[in-house]
Amino acid sequence: MICRFGCVGLALASLAACTPERPAIVKPPVELTTCAAEPVAPVLPGRTDQAARDMVVGTYILALVMAGADCRARVDALRAWGDALD
Repeated sequence: MICRFGCVGLALASLAACTPERPAIVKPPVELTTCAAEPVAPVLPGRTDQAARDMVVGTYILALVMAGADCRARVDALRAWGDALD
């Protein structure tokens, strides 16, 4: 009976020593922690259906602003994650 517990304890101890090392955590490249500036909206000439044109351009600009905000939020989170590894 004593041998059984001793053998089991020895087996568990030897298995614990065989665990692989924890892999190193790598920081992301610095290039991935910045975003390009938001592009400047173009100046458009007037048209006969200016209200509809303004709606399309306004929607496009709003989408650009939202995409830029999303990018900056992701990059900030990525930068914070990398800083927390230090």
